[in-house]
Amino acid sequence: MNLVLITEDEVATGIPAEDPRAAHLLTTVGLRPGGTFHVGVENGLRGIAQVKECGTALRFSVAWEKEPQRRLPLTALVGLPRPQTARKVLHDLASLGVGEIRFFTPDKGDPAYAGSSLWRDGEWREHARKGAEQACSALVPAVGVHASLAEALSGLPEGGLRVALDPYEAEGPLTAETRDAGAAVLAVGPERGWSDGERRALRAAGFTLLHLGDRVLRVEAAALVGGALMLSALGAWRAHRPLDG
Repeated sequence: MNLVLITEDEVATGIPAEDPRAAHLLTTVGLRPGGTFHVGVENGLRGIAQVKECGTALRFSVAWEKEPQRRLPLTALVGLPRPQTARKVLHDLASLGVGEIRFFTPDKGDPAYAGSSLWRDGEWREHARKGAEQACSALVPAVGVHASLAEALSGLPEGGLRVALDPYEAEGPLTAETRDAGAAVLAVGPERGWSDGERRALRAAGFTLLHLGDRVLRVEAAALVGGALMLSALGAWRAHRPLDG
């Protein structure tokens, strides 16, 4: 991990030595008093921590950044895939900086996926958090699971760029050509593709169907590549502010 998510209380109390985060920093990274590592409060400020003690707790002080990292203006709609794929999507889209991920049970999907332990037991939170930590970010995306595409489409922000990836009925390619859109929504179809009804619903909601070339990608690959192209098109990466910069 490139950043450790902590709570505000842990700045005062430290992280217990048996906590997996402390074990990683002390054993794997090999931190000792005087060493530094990146920390962040979930959806808050990031900072550079300096180790003070390594006894029963990992204690540290923090030099906080002056303002929080900017949340990127991209929402992803993803046809609910099998749990092992959903774990990859959660991690990768959180790393990419997607602001919100709305999973939905697609017409051609397996409704049993929504009842897996990933969602039932809240395991998904850890994958989203690990994705943010990997990206040295404290921004964890909002995540929801919806019963249908129609439900996932409800309440989306008005305006902006709306793209649905579809290798079969696409009107053209998704490119990184800059668009003055402000924000965007990317819809990624399920493993078995969109139904005709879902395509009609997407078009009615203002989505343009575009493709990523003449290859059919796995859900996690399409989400990551498509999300990157959308963020590039929005100009979301023009500003660059590393934590220690």
